[in-house]
Amino acid sequence: MKRHLLVVLTLAIVLPPFAILIIAGAGLMAHERAMREVAHSYVLDLGQSVADRLTSGRAMNRLFMMPNVGMMSPFRWGLSLPGWVAIVNDEGQVLLSSSGVDVDLPRGWRSAIPLGEAVELKSRKGDTFTIAAIPMSESGLYVIAAVSWAQLLGPMLRFSRLWPVLVAITGLAGILAVLLLWRRLIAPLRALETEVGSLRWGWDLPKEDDPRSIYELQRLRQVLHQLAQSAIERMELTRRYVTDLVRVQEEEQERVAREIHDGPLQGVTALMQQIRLAVRSTSEAELKTHLAIAEKEADITVRELRALCDSLSPPWLDLGLKEALAELANRLSRSLGLEISVEMTEGCDFPRETVLALFRVAQEAINNAARHGRAKHVLVRGSIEDDELVMEVSDDGCGFNLTDDVELLRVKGHRGMANMKERIALIGGRFYVKSHPNKGTSVICRIPLARNAS
Repeated sequence: MKRHLLVVLTLAIVLPPFAILIIAGAGLMAHERAMREVAHSYVLDLGQSVADRLTSGRAMNRLFMMPNVGMMSPFRWGLSLPGWVAIVNDEGQVLLSSSGVDVDLPRGWRSAIPLGEAVELKSRKGDTFTIAAIPMSESGLYVIAAVSWAQLLGPMLRFSRLWPVLVAITGLAGILAVLLLWRRLIAPLRALETEVGSLRWGWDLPKEDDPRSIYELQRLRQVLHQLAQSAIERMELTRRYVTDLVRVQEEEQERVAREIHDGPLQGVTALMQQIRLAVRSTSEAELKTHLAIAEKEADITVRELRALCDSLSPPWLDLGLKEALAELANRLSRSLGLEISVEMTEGCDFPRETVLALFRVAQEAINNAARHGRAKHVLVRGSIEDDELVMEVSDDGCGFNLTDDVELLRVKGHRGMANMKERIALIGGRFYVKSHPNKGTSVICRIPLARNAS
């Protein structure tokens, strides 16, 4: 049923008008048959009534005493009913008739008009009459009664003649409507279904317009085209994002390797050298000197390794968000030369992954304020608002013109903003950036408490 819904709808549109026309035509034909029977009964009654009246003795005498019998003269009995009445002889000569339209009797009218029965005849002008012949006793005369269909049936007769034309026009209009419906709606909709069904989302683009279809389908195609275009753009951004992730991993591995090579590895090499020299020492004083140097190198190496471990996985994250941000502010203040303040209200505890996400966002925002914004003061503020933790990192730097799509920053090589947004999205939060040239920048994170409370 659902697969053929369009066909069902088309039939539902087309069939009712045809059914109405058929019912109306059947009713009209039944009415015409009824009117024919009424006309038959009418002329028979009219002819019989006139025949009975004229067969009375006085009326018959008046008829034959009239001058100019054989000439057409009107009845003077005040007939006001519709129809035409005449008295004729066997040869069909009209001896007397009522006023109105004359009926031309055909030759051999006795065989064409059976006595006592009503039949239909046509006049020279093409009008249809119902006519009956009634004999007048044994006088050899006949009463002819006739009525015109145009006079008796009137508008119904004209409509009955127009009805086949109306049916033809309506049928043609229905066929044209179905063809138009198929061409402008059903065929374009099926084409759209086929095209969308074979569409590789994120790779292919459907046609943007179909001039044959109705306006709503054209708009639908435009919307689908826009969605497919957005999907392709998102797919391209995803591919770039994956490429960026691989690049960042490689860069991070190179950085860690470089830090180890330039720091702890050099210290261990120096430590090993001092141990060798201590082994070769010839005096106790020289031995102590080499061991003291070795101990100092070992201490430096340990501090460098600890700092490297702290940067990779800060141990103070286990102390909570407030303490982690305070430690971050303390360390970055010394390394970046910034004045960093932390204002964090007491709230519920968060799991470590939430604290880590907010810690990394604050770290990235502070580094951006120092590198790009050339800020001198940074404020990290946290508060509870409407069952959400709101963390805002604001600076007094130079600011920038904010783009609506942070993915474009990733495409241009500025991955920090997109990375912050993705970190917050992973813990179910929302990320905002407010910035204007020469008015600083604010990075805002809103984290639902119900989802992230530990």
